Amino acid sequence: MSGEAASFDILPMDRCHLADVTALERVCFGDPWSRDAFVEELQNPAALFLVAEQGGALAGYAGMSWVLDEGYLYNIAVAPAQRHQGVARALLAALDEFAHDKRLSFLSLEVRVSNAAAITLYHSCGFRTMGIRPGYYAQPPEDAYIMTKFYG
Repeated sequence: MSGEAASFDILPMDRCHLADVTALERVCFGDPWSRDAFVEELQNPAALFLVAEQGGALAGYAGMSWVLDEGYLYNIAVAPAQRHQGVARALLAALDEFAHDKRLSFLSLEVRVSNAAAITLYHSCGFRTMGIRPGYYAQPPEDAYIMTKFYG
């Protein structure tokens, strides 16, 4: 790495991204979402999914939904070759801006207790550990921290 910041475009996820997004899902998660699950969420008026592209290639994606003034982050995934370049931080910043503009009271997520890199990122972005969900993840089995960022 040269020390220069990587540059990505943050765009709304579209059907044209689905093949790459579902492939990344299978790389990143033990219990990946199906293509149909993404199609359903893209039709959900209370959901926002974004992709990060670098040189026209998928570098990562993130998705969230909201109910009234409550926001819930589904997941953030970054391609292995683009990790530690700010992709997740850029996606999270875009969702954070959306949550703020939407006047949400909070944005909440679950994260594996062993995912130190993600936990560090979330803390640095203003999320606080609020509790634990025992046995939340099935593949492989693991507890999750509940982390929340409050607005207003």
